[in-house]
Amino acid sequence: MNKEFITQDLWLSAFLKAKGMKITRIQGESRRAIFVFEDIREREELVKEFYNNGLVGITILKNAMTDVKSAIFNMV
Repeated sequence: MNKEFITQDLWLSAFLKAKGMKITRIQGESRRAIFVFEDIREREELVKEFYNNGLVGITILKNAMTDVKSAIFNMV
């Protein structure tokens, strides 16, 4: 079984997606989402980078945030 990384943080999820991590599923209800990522070796460093003002291209981040929000609104 593959390892997973789970977070409820919308901005962290968009950042990780922008950095190339894959969302395997989104769980939740009532507008409270839990993002489940396929874990990768670099994930811990990416999370540290996020909390220490890591850089990502604005267009890439905007597109990742749009994708994450769309996934939330399309949860069944």
